[in-house]
Amino acid sequence: MTDKHTVITNLKGYEDGQVVFNEGDDSCCMYDVQKGKVGIFLNYGTDKQKKIAEIGAGRVFGEMGMVEGLPRSATAVSLSEFTVLAVITWETLSLYFKAKPSRVVQIMQHTSDRLRVTTKANSGLRASVEQTIEKIENGCSREDASKFLRKALENVEQAFAENK
Repeated sequence: MTDKHTVITNLKGYEDGQVVFNEGDDSCCMYDVQKGKVGIFLNYGTDKQKKIAEIGAGRVFGEMGMVEGLPRSATAVSLSEFTVLAVITWETLSLYFKAKPSRVVQIMQHTSDRLRVTTKANSGLRASVEQTIEKIENGCSREDASKFLRKALENVEQAFAENK
């Protein structure tokens, strides 16, 4: 029997480069990084592959799919020699509510942090697109418009790179 502050989770280990889940997979759990790092990728394994987040120890990922019950929106890959993840199911999460409510608050804060970064990046990109449309309508060159949009994409990339 465990004490009232213990929640037993299923721990899984992953080697560097090992896929935790693939974009499109069913979402029946989330993961709490105990050791190492995990990269979150769009279009993983293709020439359009893009890392959109890097999740380190003490952070969670995969919670959106679990909460929504929708397929995974990205691929998660271990970025460390040995990554240890706690698998959190609905059952485990309900135990967290009872035994470790502060951990549930942390999970919510991490999710909120990532949403805030995404919202800010989206807002900045949207403003840049609107400005570029205005510049094009006012006769700027295709080259200038392209430079402006590339800079906007760099800003989005930087925002996602800071999303750790």
